[in-house]
Amino acid sequence: MENEAGKFKAGWVCMHRHTSYIAVGFALSLFLILSGCSAEKTGQKVSEVSTEMESPLPQTKTEASQPAGDASSYEEELSYFYGLAKPQTLDERFSYAYGYMLMESASKDLPSIDANYFLRGIYDRGIDESQMLSAEERNTAFYEFQTKLVNEASEQLKELAAKNLAEAEDFLRVNGEKEGVSTTESGLQYMVVNPSEGPSPQSGDSVKVNYTLTFLDGREGDSSVPGIPSTFGLDNLIPGFSEGLLLMSEGSSYRFFVHPSLGYGEAGNSRIEPNTLLIFDVELVEILSSSEE
Repeated sequence: MENEAGKFKAGWVCMHRHTSYIAVGFALSLFLILSGCSAEKTGQKVSEVSTEMESPLPQTKTEASQPAGDASSYEEELSYFYGLAKPQTLDERFSYAYGYMLMESASKDLPSIDANYFLRGIYDRGIDESQMLSAEERNTAFYEFQTKLVNEASEQLKELAAKNLAEAEDFLRVNGEKEGVSTTESGLQYMVVNPSEGPSPQSGDSVKVNYTLTFLDGREGDSSVPGIPSTFGLDNLIPGFSEGLLLMSEGSSYRFFVHPSLGYGEAGNSRIEPNTLLIFDVELVEILSSSEE
């Protein structure tokens, strides 16, 4: 509810989310091979992968990093992965479950991941002790992929912000013409649901309120606890909510229609999309002057 506390840049949220998938996925990817991940998850057999890829680094104990000369011998070398019995011990069951979950998550959250190279990386690091990319090249790939995800998320947020703003302004344009709806100079729209003759708050005061925040689609975004009014300092609230409370008198109930520019704006926060219209139903229970806090 408050303007500063709990407010995050939406772009950073997306970047952090995707970065977490990458860090966890690749740090723990060894479980995929150890768990006997089936060829159905890759779309091709491991033997087919070996015929397509080669490493510029020195050969290793299995020579899997060399150009495949005999695909059948390579397939035979790895056949024990496909011949594993159903896992029985806790370590076996955990390894398989973790590997399955990791690949399922990667397929969903990182749809552009190449399963063939993903599995080849696991094999090279966990078994063959070879590498097709140097540490510097791998770090560069992580950075470039993260940058790609951030740029894609930024574009998606821009599109979402534009869509939400258009919907908000279309709604306010129609809503402002309805009987009983008033519009202030800032663009805040409000309705007096239950008037009162009590005093009105002043800038710097704190107030006790019962409130419910909803969105245009009817979803509830936030509310006070039933029977327990929330206490807010007027100077710490988003502009639209603060302005609306200054219009109220103690004991009254209002409904506010808050334009995104008077709410959380283009940035949004961790729970509110960018450029979201906010609808508040508010009862002003009590005014607390600064001396009473």
